[in-house]
Amino acid sequence: MWRSEKEIRVCYEVQALVLCGGSRCIRFLPGRILCNTPPNAFSHFTAVWGQYCYSHVLGGGIYNVPLECVMEVRQMRYFLALAETLHFRQAAEMLHLSQPSLSQQIQQIEQELELSLFERTHRQVHLTAAGEALVPRVRALLKDMDEALAEARRVNQGLSGQLTIHFVSTALVGVLPKAMLAFQNSLPGVQLALRECDPREQVASLIQGDSGIGFMHATLEESSLSSMVIQRDQLIAALPESLAPEGPIDLCEYKEYASIMPSPFTAFGFYNHVHRAYQIAGVAPRKAIHTNLITSGIHLAAAGVGIALVPSSFESLRIPGVAYRRITVETPPVELLAVWKNDPEARLMQRFLTVLKSFAPEQ
Repeated sequence: MWRSEKEIRVCYEVQALVLCGGSRCIRFLPGRILCNTPPNAFSHFTAVWGQYCYSHVLGGGIYNVPLECVMEVRQMRYFLALAETLHFRQAAEMLHLSQPSLSQQIQQIEQELELSLFERTHRQVHLTAAGEALVPRVRALLKDMDEALAEARRVNQGLSGQLTIHFVSTALVGVLPKAMLAFQNSLPGVQLALRECDPREQVASLIQGDSGIGFMHATLEESSLSSMVIQRDQLIAALPESLAPEGPIDLCEYKEYASIMPSPFTAFGFYNHVHRAYQIAGVAPRKAIHTNLITSGIHLAAAGVGIALVPSSFESLRIPGVAYRRITVETPPVELLAVWKNDPEARLMQRFLTVLKSFAPEQ
């Protein structure tokens, strides 16, 4: 149990695994470190907010390690430079320090750790057994830290990390896949996480702070969100080949057939475009069949179940048994929106938007 609100509740199991080669739970408290170690462990390092503590452990249990035994990152670099060169002047030049200053730093490290790390003679420097044991651990720690910092900088610059893309099924035909491919080719270190969901879910997620980007058919009234049109389609009909004439079709002539529609969403979604097209044509379909995916509607049309109105970009999907035809009524274009939360610090998303704009139609 933690005895005070001031006790810092942090579990560094991952760091312990990396540093020690086994699992260990390390609890950090003001003034001391409690290390829950496995039996017969001989030594270990534990990270303390960019500082490191070295201790000898002779058996299992919980041990108090005074914070005076803290080796700072800069001290690690001093130690490793000297350990690798075994020459004070060369190490000092590498570190851009004076030789006396480096000598003082090494002495301070040994005093704080209460360990002799180097044997010094008038002409030579040698590592002690304790120093030799310390070298590979310090080298690994600094390597891990440098890699972590480099990765953090890449993420901060929008060159690495993960970007979540929320989308409706209609977004997967046309501009979005092309933009994703171009983005991955330009930034292979970025992971794209895809999440298919309806427009209401997307908007709610973005408003709550999701740093990703959504793709939907929607009428937006949320001031905290920005959007741009990335694709414009016309509605066309997907119908069984046996019912398809040579030219455009009049929806009035097919009112006895089932209308295969997307699932309706309040104020959002592709459904509104389909519903509006039937209104303009003055047609009330005898029967409506709702599907979550437009491709499902096209397959049902191919099977002769009914007629589906789909974006013209879906004409590229060749499914046996289905024919695509223009419709005689004029309907507003079906616009696919890219939607995101206004956040100039979301550099990864900004980079994706730059790529996306190169594929989008003129606004």
